[in-house]
Amino acid sequence: MNKIFEKFKNYYINLNSEDLNIVNLEKREIALIPFKEDLMIRHLGFKDTNSLKDYLIKNVPLHLYYSSAYYENPQVEDMNLKNWEGADLIFDVDADHIPTDCKILHDKWFCLNCNLQGFGIAPEECPKCGQKRIDTNTWICERCLEVAKIEVLKLIDEYLIPDFGISSKEIEICFSGHRGYHLHIYSEYYKKLSSDGRREIADYIRGIGIDLKAHGLRKVNGIITGPNIREKGWRGRIAKSFYEYLSRASLEELMNIIGKSAEIIIKKRDKILDSIMMNGWFIPKGIGLKRISKIIKEAIKQNFCNIDERVTIDTKRLIRYPNSLHGKTGLKVCRLNYIDLEKFDPLKDAIVFKTGTMKIYVKEMPKIRIGNYEIGPLKNETIEVPESMAIYLICKGAAEMRN
Repeated sequence: MNKIFEKFKNYYINLNSEDLNIVNLEKREIALIPFKEDLMIRHLGFKDTNSLKDYLIKNVPLHLYYSSAYYENPQVEDMNLKNWEGADLIFDVDADHIPTDCKILHDKWFCLNCNLQGFGIAPEECPKCGQKRIDTNTWICERCLEVAKIEVLKLIDEYLIPDFGISSKEIEICFSGHRGYHLHIYSEYYKKLSSDGRREIADYIRGIGIDLKAHGLRKVNGIITGPNIREKGWRGRIAKSFYEYLSRASLEELMNIIGKSAEIIIKKRDKILDSIMMNGWFIPKGIGLKRISKIIKEAIKQNFCNIDERVTIDTKRLIRYPNSLHGKTGLKVCRLNYIDLEKFDPLKDAIVFKTGTMKIYVKEMPKIRIGNYEIGPLKNETIEVPESMAIYLICKGAAEMRN
């Protein structure tokens, strides 16, 4: 890793100090994982970006973090003496939390008990021996990152701005340098919010505990009615989710939810869909409120926003530092504004090391694109590739440098 260390060091030497600027740096705890030790150095504090840059050149980080929290004394080791003053509201959208069809092409899992192997998303327990000791080898492809970006746009456009009244100017978007995106909400309104309050927000966005009756689904005089698809918030979202799910659901999928009654739904599907658009909610005879509720709950599962709730509810989270390098990819943690997000290509625009080539030995890798260069799948091969691809694979632990 000496070559990679020198690359990272030169990056921080040449980095403009202003690129390390974050809101209230002097109130943040800074933490890093250095190259030569597998441990996190925490409780660092800096008054300005020049002193931080000097420290990073002398202590080159493999990973660099800062606290979502603001402290009176960020450099104090005892958390109780730091004096918490508030925290940004953070959302983490990671591609590995979103089920995508491409995972079966690049992800592997291994049972550490019976050695059974499989492709795609790892099961909670081994289908052969039933043990839960399962290891994984996961990769992120451009399809994964595109789905994560769509999820970020959904989070902003369908939840944060319309439902919470957050301005796009209060939202900072960061590509994490690896699996997805972090959203930082800089708002005094949310700064002092407790962990419980943040959990309420996360649950709302994830559709946890939605009371369908309170949102307009009910039976009145023997007739089932539902919310208007054009209403704001979860009322309209329930109607929209039901409409979209019913539009594409197969008979088999519906039978798994409500049994043989699914045949009635399929037979009357067009009339049901038309009625939802007209806000009439025609539900055919033989389909009760309980069965409709089951379909809606399944529809919500497929339409809620995939965020990592652990990040949102944590009022003292350490999060990737903007414009630092991610030690598992060599890609840059990129700041983005809302307008630039749609055209952002993380596997191209986050590349830092763009010159020259490197000879590497590849242990095993799926098909991967970095920049405009695409290779794979490969196993036990020595090849010469662009520097950005070589550093990506070495940081992933999938390759070693060769002379």
